[in-house]
Amino acid sequence: MTSTLREEPPVQPQLRPAGALPSSRSCEPNKSNACAVIISYNPDNGLSDCIAAVRTQVQEVLIIDNNSRHDCSNLLQRIASMSGLHLIRNEENLGVASALNQGASWAIARAYSWVLALDQDTVVAPDMVESLCAVYRTYPEQSKLAVIGSNYTNSVNGKPAHHFDGADGSLAKEVGAVVTSGSLVSLEKFHEIGRFRDEFFIDCVDLEYCLRARDRGFHVVISCRPLMEHSIGHLTEHRLPWKKTGTSNHLAFRRYYMSRNQLVLMRERVLRAPIWVLATFFSFVKCTILMVLFEKDRLRKVKYTAMGIIDGLFGHFGRKLS
Repeated sequence: MTSTLREEPPVQPQLRPAGALPSSRSCEPNKSNACAVIISYNPDNGLSDCIAAVRTQVQEVLIIDNNSRHDCSNLLQRIASMSGLHLIRNEENLGVASALNQGASWAIARAYSWVLALDQDTVVAPDMVESLCAVYRTYPEQSKLAVIGSNYTNSVNGKPAHHFDGADGSLAKEVGAVVTSGSLVSLEKFHEIGRFRDEFFIDCVDLEYCLRARDRGFHVVISCRPLMEHSIGHLTEHRLPWKKTGTSNHLAFRRYYMSRNQLVLMRERVLRAPIWVLATFFSFVKCTILMVLFEKDRLRKVKYTAMGIIDGLFGHFGRKLS
């Protein structure tokens, strides 16, 4: 049987009225009530690996393409046509946050209860979804679970992002935030928490959503076992006199969004979470210093960092960089 491409018009993010999520599907995540949403932008063949690994683990797969180049767009269409996926093509790059909102609205309209969010270059374990479902089944406060994140092995150095001793036998640990890719997001809680923050565009989208979920009394957990290969930026390791460290080597324009959005969060939370703000500020300063010491194109990165700090302090979101 030949699979066919299902290309669909862009979805405007909308939320259903309270109680409108269909009751025909159980709130407990499983293959039948979960779909995957993969956000693509100028993808390479790594997208094929991501699709191949996840398509049998969920009911349906949706690709949301943020206006890729023509050559990449052709690749995307060939992949989707071969795999029988759903495809939404945006006429401009709307950013990660808006694409996630599109995917959530698409999933709600199709009566799903959970969305597995994935980056185009993430390679998932063959039992990722079942492992995340097992986390839900064994978690003592299931009604409070908003996001079940996936621990991951860094695709550059092969090291797990988080180390858990597992002495208590638990499958997951509660954390402050998880990365978007590999996160199983409850659409019931999405309705209560609200949309991903469109104006953040790309960086700190996951952090802001998790913080807001926790503000509303929900829990965010991450699997103890790595369930995917993933990389934050392009990690390189370096040696300081007293320890080994690393830098992410994000492109210069990403430094703008990273700086702006972190400053916005710190400014908004300084009175209600001063300890978190101090820790975040320290991490921001440390990462900036390491970037200056070890990364290439540092002058442009410093320039964009400064622009992000200024816009973040004043809450200006009008600037678009790429």
